[in-house]
Amino acid sequence: MISDIEKNYIILKIEKGEDIEESLNQVIEDYAIFSGLVVFGIGMIKDLEIGYWNGNEYVKEKMKEAGELVSFHGSITSNDPKLHLHAAVALSDHVIKGGHFFSGKADPLMELYILRLEEIVLKREKNEATGLNELNFD
Repeated sequence: MISDIEKNYIILKIEKGEDIEESLNQVIEDYAIFSGLVVFGIGMIKDLEIGYWNGNEYVKEKMKEAGELVSFHGSITSNDPKLHLHAAVALSDHVIKGGHFFSGKADPLMELYILRLEEIVLKREKNEATGLNELNFD
């Protein structure tokens, strides 16, 4: 993993086989990101686990085949769960699968673009009506 920052924009390159969530958590620590946005990501993911919220729980699917990342974005909050990410990948038959991102590894690489927020404090609070940890502002 390599990364760099200019003003509040962080560019992260995740190398082959590196865990995406672990890499993001390391960048959050390295650059003291209290709140932020994962603006977009490109590259490829293998061992991708995604989920679909059915109103009560996430229905998860794990894909062994590496997929070409066509969408990757989300938010970074000041409390747990810090990451809320969505991913969509194109598979070898050009079918796109996507949903809530749970886990995956870069293969052969990923590039992520992150915006560190300075004044807006994002946090998650459980909404008992929906069962979701929803975005809120301090």
